[in-house]
Amino acid sequence: MGYNMWSGADLKVRSRQFDGRCSRHKSYNPAVDGPSTKEDCPRCTLLFEIWEASLRLNQLIRKFRPQHDDVRKRVESVTPRPDPRQMSLI
Repeated sequence: MGYNMWSGADLKVRSRQFDGRCSRHKSYNPAVDGPSTKEDCPRCTLLFEIWEASLRLNQLIRKFRPQHDDVRKRVESVTPRPDPRQMSLI
């Protein structure tokens, strides 16, 4: 059964975490290194294409719904206040 746009159900698009590396060029990072210049390695080229596709998908989602916030914000931890009854060790 496919997605029915009239059913009101949410469309789940980005549900995978991908951590891919080229077995020959382990240090290749498409976001930093750009298009593959590693002897036209097919795996590095695929990694770059996957990275470009993910950027394009993010752009399309933000264009469709600008208020969508896909960046996870840090949860600030609340540090407990010291008990004033505790003696200072300094």
